[in-house]
Amino acid sequence: MNNRERKITIHIDKLGPVHDSILELKPFMVFTGASGTGKSYVSLLIHYIYRVFSKKHDITDFFKFIGASFDEHKKVISSDEEFLFEFSLEQFEEWISKSAIKYVSRSIGNFSFEGKVSIKFHGIPDTFKYHYRKDTIEVAGEMKYYDTITMNQRLTIRLPYDSPEWEYLPYSALFKTYIQSAYNITQDKTFLLPPSRGGLVCLNDEGRAAINKSSAGMYQEFIFDFGQLKSDAPADSDKTEAYSSLSKELINGKINVRDNELFYEQDFGEIPIIASAASIKELAPFAIMLQKGLVEQYSIMFEEPETNLHPELQIKTADIAAKLLQKGCRLRVTTHSDYFLRRINDLLRLDILKERMGEEEYNTFCKEHHYTPTLTISEKITGAYFFRKESKFETRIIRQDAEEGVPFDTFKSVLENQLTDSSYIYDKICEINETSD
Repeated sequence: MNNRERKITIHIDKLGPVHDSILELKPFMVFTGASGTGKSYVSLLIHYIYRVFSKKHDITDFFKFIGASFDEHKKVISSDEEFLFEFSLEQFEEWISKSAIKYVSRSIGNFSFEGKVSIKFHGIPDTFKYHYRKDTIEVAGEMKYYDTITMNQRLTIRLPYDSPEWEYLPYSALFKTYIQSAYNITQDKTFLLPPSRGGLVCLNDEGRAAINKSSAGMYQEFIFDFGQLKSDAPADSDKTEAYSSLSKELINGKINVRDNELFYEQDFGEIPIIASAASIKELAPFAIMLQKGLVEQYSIMFEEPETNLHPELQIKTADIAAKLLQKGCRLRVTTHSDYFLRRINDLLRLDILKERMGEEEYNTFCKEHHYTPTLTISEKITGAYFFRKESKFETRIIRQDAEEGVPFDTFKSVLENQLTDSSYIYDKICEINETSD
């Protein structure tokens, strides 16, 4: 199959208020629309797709579901080379589509939540076949036996013959590796930055334990992953140095972790995170990812990055997002921010100008208008979607052409009405002033 035909699409028949909508997975996805239109539900749905290929237990669940255990298959192997089993792409698509609904249900703490979606993987084989071969290899002068499992005669994993039980691992590892390669997914982890995260970062151990006992799965996931992030060792020095400068630029300081608690440090001293500005609390998890140089490892769901941020800081967040996208990161954003979206639009349009203008002319234009020539976002990696309210209870997702920037459908009517009303007030003041004179 041609790589250009490879894409992952999501058809939503029903998901909360969202009906009859189609999306395509892209490295950068922007969701806009009024509150209550289903943006978070869809963002969680897409987040789950990345979880399946990032978290070992999620992809393993599929092989458990179809009853494909290597240990059980090995018991009936009668020769040194045999067919093990196969599954169809259709089986996997049906499983992930239903499992995604269950994940959204758990995430929002509504276990009666219903939906119907169809997740499709285009441009890959219809069937995945696994074969077994017993190999003998000389290691340090001694002959060793190995189990070799091959998928579709391409990808291979080799395991010690007398190793303990492997269960579903050989099958899931090969399939995960294949999908990541086919769709250029380089991230091994996911990170969900939910709404109201600023309060969560200030919780003590007792508060975190209470969240873990609650029914809101997205906050449990955040608390668990944030705990892992706080304890993770930094990446290599080059990555740490490169990304920590972005973190300092973003929060004008750094986040320190001691005894599982957070502290905000600036040049003039350090304070507990609970005493810091609301913007620092909101950005703390993102800042720590940057400081540790680990951000490239994550596929990130970023709910309303503008929350409690000054407009200047919203623009900086958009700029940092663009830099991460250029490094191959994957990011999904829900936003209500005019400032954030305008900046994203500027960076999309700059990328178009860079292609259409000569290098000298383009660099001159950027210098005159205070843009960084290299800081752009390609529309090819961008999926922009407007959640349009069709009725009181139904939303339809409209794909927006990002080639000329993300359209401002979500703000247009509000801005027009506000400007009209504001003009009436101004005109009335002028009328009263003239009468008084």
